This record gives sequence, C-alpha cells and structure tokens, in this order.
Amino acid sequence: MKKVSVIVPMYNASDTIEECIESLIGQTIFDEMELILTDDCSTDDTLKKAGIYEKRYPDHIMIIALSENGGPGRARNIAMEYAGGEYVGFVDSDDAVVPTMYEHLYNEAKSTGSEVADGGIFNKAQDEAIVYTTDELTGPMDDHKRSILIASGGYICSKIFNRRFLLDNDIRFREEYVLEDMDYILEVFCRMKRIASVKEVMYIYRDSGESLSKTAEADKYLHSTMTAMEAIYDKLSKLPFYEGIREAVEYTILQLYSFSVNINLKAVQDGVRGPDEGQRTREALRDIKKRCVRGGYDNKFVRDKISEADIILMKDNDVM
Repeated sequence: MKKVSVIVPMYNASDTIEECIESLIGQTIFDEMELILTDDCSTDDTLKKAGIYEKRYPDHIMIIALSENGGPGRARNIAMEYAGGEYVGFVDSDDAVVPTMYEHLYNEAKSTGSEVADGGIFNKAQDEAIVYTTDELTGPMDDHKRSILIASGGYICSKIFNRRFLLDNDIRFREEYVLEDMDYILEVFCRMKRIASVKEVMYIYRDSGESLSKTAEADKYLHSTMTAMEAIYDKLSKLPFYEGIREAVEYTILQLYSFSVNINLKAVQDGVRGPDEGQRTREALRDIKKRCVRGGYDNKFVRDKISEADIILMKDNDVM
C-alpha cells in the first residue's frame, strides 16, 4: 500500500499540467506515492504531455482517459475506484505543491491518528496565504470546532483524507462543474472524528475568480449553487448532532443563496436571462431556502460574514 494517492482531474490543462506533475514527482515521499491523472476529454495536448510522465514513472503514475466529459467531481470519483493509498489527496491540474507537502501531511495524520490533515494554501490571484485549520480546531471534534470549520470552508486540495474513512462513509463528489466539492468537504468535517494541521504554506492555488462573475454562464452556475444548497442540507441535516452545527450549516446555505440571488439579478439586468426566467429562478431559490433554512438572518455567522446589503437582497427575494 502506498502512503498517499494523489488524484488530478485534467481538462485542457496543457499550459500548466507539466508544472503540476513536476511538483508531484518532486515530493520527498514520491517513492511511496501514486498519482492518478484523470483526463476529462481534453481537446488540447494535455493527455499527450501527461502520458510522457506515465511512461517515465509506470509504477507511480496512472492515466485514466475518460470517454465523455463529466466535470471534476465525476473525474475524481472514478479515480477513487483505482486509488490504493492509505491517504488520498486532490490536486487541480493548474496548481502546484511544495516538495514536502505530502510527507508533512502524512506524518501529521499518522502521528495524531487523524482522518484528515490540512496545510496552508497560497492563493496567487489574491496574493494571500491562509491556514484554515488553526491549532484550536485540531484534535477531537465537537460541535464548536465543526461549526467553525464549516463556516470557514477551505479547500480539499490542501488536505489529505484517510481513504478507508471516505469509503466507509460513502463520501463522494457531486457530478457538477462548479462547487462540486462544497458539500463534500462539509460532510468530511461532520463525519471525521479528528483533524490535524501543518502550519506551513504548501499548496499553490491559482484562481481566476471568473466562475462567480461570468453571467454568460449563469444557468450552469445557478444550477450548481442550487444543487449545492440542497445537497448540504440533505447530507448534514440527518446527522444526530445537527442542531449543534445548524447555524454554521445555514450560514453556508445562505451564502450560496446570496450568491445565487445576485447572479440571477445581474444576468437579468445584463440581458443574459429574460425576466420570466429570472422570476422562475427567484421562486426556485426562495423555495429551496425555505426548505433548507429553519432559522432567520439573526445568525451569528451571517451577521459576521454577510453584508447588510446582501441580507436586504435575500429578504426581498424571500417575500417576492
């Protein structure tokens, strides 16, 4: 058994895939790792470039060429069927990692008996380094720790996950193109018993931020946000300790609600969506929010993290 399986979904990543793979084969424990590269029907030479590395490292690199494009969630789920590592990591094909990342995360997870280990991340677009899992959030979980982790969010790519833990709890990605990992990481936070942290910046994340602002992609984005709202509620509300984490979960759902209301309004204003289509979306969003959010806007996480202007827009959508 390898120590870590790293799964990389690829789609038209010709400009970045070589840097990404080089950073992975440069890991200090690469001899004890496997890389599973899942090509999601790229139309450029991503697959060709990745294939060179598979031939060079046949005992450590596997390429899965999918027959149809299904998004990163589906690509990761399929790769999980081939993973054999004790822990699993996920890397995006346009990102890179520092050489010691997986050694440090693996050692921390093993030494603490944690299902998850997290590290720091550098967001190049924002020129910002963040460690989401601080010392006070590590160790055995309780409602308070889970709530802070849920409200803070974070990235799947800065973490490793015990593979047996993921399989035993049937934690899978939704087959979406945007936000496919949001309910995934929240379900992990809720089902894990312990998390560890390495307070070093080890993952280099490139984010253009375009997915939130491309109103031309409003239909695809709104579908993803609305299905994410429902998936978060459906997965977490069934947990026996849900009441103890409810405000954090509802904040996350309201955050998606706020994004969706704003995207829909802007798309109508820009003429990307017609008034009738916009109205139907407003009604669908209202109905989802009504089903998934029991409390109101007097929620400590909402008050701290969502602006008053956005709260007003959400309230307006509630009573349209």
